Order: sequence, then C-alpha cells, then structure tokens
Amino acid sequence: PAGEKEEKPLHYEAIFRSACTLLLDVASSEHSFLTSFFGDADSFDHVFGKSIFFAMENLEQHLVTSWDAVGCLLLVHVNTAQRDAMAARPVPLLANFFARVQVLVWSRFKAIMEAHVQSVSAFMPSGKAPETAPHYVARRYAELVASLRSLKVASVEPMLGSILRVLWTEVEKLLSERLARQHPTLKHQAALLINNYDLVVHTLAERGARGEESTHFEQLLDQVKTVFVEEQLLADNGKMISFVKQAEPLLVPGAPPEDAAKVDKGAMEHLTREFYDKWKAGIEAIHRDVVQSFSNFKLGMDILKQVLTQLLLYYTRFLDLVKQAFPHGPPFAQYILSIPTLMNEIKHFSRNF
Repeated sequence: PAGEKEEKPLHYEAIFRSACTLLLDVASSEHSFLTSFFGDADSFDHVFGKSIFFAMENLEQHLVTSWDAVGCLLLVHVNTAQRDAMAARPVPLLANFFARVQVLVWSRFKAIMEAHVQSVSAFMPSGKAPETAPHYVARRYAELVASLRSLKVASVEPMLGSILRVLWTEVEKLLSERLARQHPTLKHQAALLINNYDLVVHTLAERGARGEESTHFEQLLDQVKTVFVEEQLLADNGKMISFVKQAEPLLVPGAPPEDAAKVDKGAMEHLTREFYDKWKAGIEAIHRDVVQSFSNFKLGMDILKQVLTQLLLYYTRFLDLVKQAFPHGPPFAQYILSIPTLMNEIKHFSRNF
C-alpha cells in the first residue's frame, strides 16, 4: 500500500548494536536477579555462555567475508560505547566478551587496511600518460580517509593514525612517482599533482575530517604550486627569468665594476623590446593554459593569480637591473612597459574571474 513505509535494509553494524544493547540489558537484569534471589551469580556463566558464544560466532562469520573498513571501524565505535555503558554494571562475563570483540574487529580492520595499502603499492598505470585531472585512486583515498576520520574513535586513534600514515605514503608515491612521471614536462607533472592533492585536501575539509593527512597534503600542495608557477613562467618568459637570475649577482650594490661589465646590455634591450611587444598576448596565453590545466575553476584562478603576481615580481626585478645598468636612462626607454600598466592588466583578470 502507498501508505506503508518503505522498508530499508539494516546494516550489520546496526543489528550488532541492537543485539549488544539487548544482551547488556538482559544480562544485567539476570545478574541482578541471581544475586538477589540466590545470593550469588555463580550460575550466570551457564545461563549466558551459549548466547555469548553464538554472538561471537556470528560476528566471526561476518568479519571473515567483510572488506568494509568503515564498517569495521563502526563496529569498534559501537563496541567501545557498549563497554562504556557496561562499566557501571558488575557483569564480568560481558567484559570479556566486549574485549574479545574489540580484538577480533580491530584485527580484521588492520587486515583490510593492509590490503588497501598493498593494492595501492602494486598499482601500475598504463603506459599512456594520464590526464592531469584528479585520478580515481586519489578520490577513493580521500573518501575513505574522510569516512574513517569522521567516526572519531578515540580508543584506537593512535593505531589508526599509524595505519593511515602508511596508506598516505603509498598514495603519494603512486601520484608523484608513477603517475606524474608519465608526463614529459615538469609543468604537466605539477598540474597533475596539484589537482590530486587539492582534491584530497578539499574532500577532508568538506567532511570535517581534518587530521594529519590534511596537513601533509596541504604542505605538498603548496610545494607543487610553486613548481607549477615557475614552470609556467619559464615556458614563455624563460629568457627574461634566466637573465634576471644571472645578472642580479653582477649588479648588486658594492659589486666590482668588472662584474657590471659582464652584463649583456644588448640582451637586456632585446628582452625589453620582446616583452613590450608580447606582454598582453602572453598574459592571455597564460590564462588559457592555466585554466585548462585544472578541473577546479576556483583553484585554477587562484593559481593564475600566483603566476601573474610572480610574473610582475620578475619584471620588476628586471627593470631594477635596467636602472642599475643605465643610471641615466636606457636608450630603449620607449619600449619599457610601466609597472602600473602591467598591474592593471593583472587586476583586470582578477576582477573578471
């Protein structure tokens, strides 16, 4: 009938919690009755021994076929809550039961997580270079860790942290050593890593599951962003950047005159003219390239700002060198793009995107 509620299948963890709650309540009542009526509870083990044996046998049958790490950790969480509820009740046989459940479930959880680690370690990508979009392994890893962290099982937190550190090490190796290196350029390698690290960081943040993994992948993300920014600028402005890095030590205040004489002023003029002619088209090309490299639009625009800001810094350093090489003004001054003009173009992209 339309009015009937749709029946939903019960997960094993819910059934286990209900069974343990019932067992705890009935056993506590029976223990209290035996103590009051007979003066002791010596027969308690005989009354509930078979029930507890059946519960343990059922749990073992479930665990031996289970590959659900989240379900196992839920069982640990349920078992911990039941042990806490039992703490005020003098039922020693149940204390042993809950202790055995903890050992049994945690052992299975460790076996499942070790299998996850081994599967990531053994994963070999195909010979074709993958896209720079987030890889499905990174997505599955982020979802798994977010679920495990969300449970907040304090009783096993140190051991869980140790297991997750091993897992993130293997995931990091897969991304940085086997997937990224299939790309021929550092820029594309960095783009792949940024997309995957950002996915992990944002998934954990959205689920309220921040932990050691979040901090670790945030640090990796910051490092690889720096690599991408440099590689993106080197693609179109590599000559100017190389010139800046080579000429700055020769023109530092207090440097001997013979060092300043080593600066190639002809190359300086050529670079100035080249940047003047191509700067606007170059910024548009950078914009297209960066946006296409990242599946997350907001992430792409944040990195675009970093790239353009770094470009501004390099160009400012280049103009400082021009001023030092030509104290009275260079003969090619009309080809020098002003800093405010370049800044306005960068702000234009910031406002529009």
